[in-house]
Amino acid sequence: MSLIKAMNSGVSGLRAFQTKMDVIGNNIANVETAGFKSSRVTFAELMTQRLGRSGQSGDSAPQLSNQIGLGVRVSSIDRDFAQGVLNSTGRNTDVALEGEGFFAVRGEGQTYLTRAGNFAFNKDGFLVDPSGRNVQGFLADRSGNVLRAGATSDIYVDFENVFPPKATEKVKLAGNLDANTSRTQTLQSVSSLTTDDGQPARSTTAINDLAQVTTDMVDGDTITFDMTLHDGSPATITYTYAAGHTLQDLVDSFNAQLTPDEGRMALQDGMMTVRSATMGDSEMRISGVNVGGTGVFSSPPFQVSTEGLTGTRIMSTSVYDDLGRTHDMVLEFRQIDENTWEYEPRFTDGQEVVQPATPPFPTVTFDELGNLLNGGTFNLTFEPGNGASTTTFEVELGDIEQGISFTQFAGNNSAKVFRQDGYQQGALVDMQIDGEGRIQGVFDNGKSRVLSQLAVSQVQNQNGLEMMGAGLYRATVAAGETFTNTASDFAGTSVTAGALEASNVDLAKEFTEMITSQRAYQSSARVISTADEMLMETVNLKR
Repeated sequence: MSLIKAMNSGVSGLRAFQTKMDVIGNNIANVETAGFKSSRVTFAELMTQRLGRSGQSGDSAPQLSNQIGLGVRVSSIDRDFAQGVLNSTGRNTDVALEGEGFFAVRGEGQTYLTRAGNFAFNKDGFLVDPSGRNVQGFLADRSGNVLRAGATSDIYVDFENVFPPKATEKVKLAGNLDANTSRTQTLQSVSSLTTDDGQPARSTTAINDLAQVTTDMVDGDTITFDMTLHDGSPATITYTYAAGHTLQDLVDSFNAQLTPDEGRMALQDGMMTVRSATMGDSEMRISGVNVGGTGVFSSPPFQVSTEGLTGTRIMSTSVYDDLGRTHDMVLEFRQIDENTWEYEPRFTDGQEVVQPATPPFPTVTFDELGNLLNGGTFNLTFEPGNGASTTTFEVELGDIEQGISFTQFAGNNSAKVFRQDGYQQGALVDMQIDGEGRIQGVFDNGKSRVLSQLAVSQVQNQNGLEMMGAGLYRATVAAGETFTNTASDFAGTSVTAGALEASNVDLAKEFTEMITSQRAYQSSARVISTADEMLMETVNLKR
């Protein structure tokens, strides 16, 4: 009887919309799941039955036959791989993909794909997902070159990784040598301070952020300056460290212990200067800087200069040998003619200068406009000793490409060392991930190096991927070929570190679908109950 068909159609509707509610419920349940992609259900007519031909026959008939459907079935359950919003997490090992593609992880002998980038390094140095599966990528050599030939590897970082030292190859000077030889008779002692990344220190630089502080200072540690004042009398200035102190705190403490005539400390562009405005029988000197406590502060040498008295300018910096040891170098520029200066290098810790070693020292010449005429570069060679090889580096006055000049104008003596390219050995202290998925190690000598790079995979048909749970997908024959490379090799794909891709579930849409599914389910149930009532009426005809 045809009413049975109606009941079966209603039952098929109940089953179909029950499946749709299952999908909607799963979408809503995963609204906070990182990298989750929502699903949708599509339906198709179950089958049709031909009841017979229409009343007319032949080509002029309005339809082929009288046909009736027998219900509904689930045609497909598709994934929506639209981009989810990127939410910042602040964790440098959390990564999100923007654009098409998947991260690759390996576990249980298989490689899976995922959009969830909540990764972390385990105790063995492997980058893993929350279930311990190894994230796949390409490792880099010791020079930071990513090796992309061949298959991917488990991303691994050696926590004991070190950045090898580099001998100084270039020292750059910048600033002005005073063209005037005025006799202001202001005495000064100068020393240069830099931050961990090689930049000139500022008054706001924390004491423990100085490159010269190799072991952090703690509360109560002291720095003592042994001085000879302009009148020949000795003085001891003691600064006591407290947590959070900056160079300005050190300067303020120093100045509070001297009168303005005795001396004033100032910091400008990384140069710590102690000046005495009063000329006396003796030179003002800082003969020693000592640290009391657990901290280690390797102060660059303080060199005495009598500004204007002899037309001199002294600059100091630290350079490195090939073993990564530091050596304190002083460059003294002396004006020997109107536009000509000679320079003499020396090392305060006793290293022998091989070239230039003895007078006459090399000279640098300026034109009538105060611009550098010749002598803009020279080589300096010294013997570091203690097993290190002879070191030669270039000293460059100014940098035309960067718009940095070295001049001789009538004005302040501002010439200084602003950069040198050597560094000591560095230990791995942090890791960062860039927009191409490169994992860079950050070392305590201020250097960084690429250690590995995240792999990104794309497939020909994303809906051909098989869901494996936990945000994982497995490639199947229906997914087509899998292409694995890096983010930069796929147009429109990039990696964002410190963020996770949010679920792309649209709650408003899901609730709307829920309402329509509920009504459709109720309607299918009403078809069954109505057909049942009609059957009851038919049965009752015999009464």
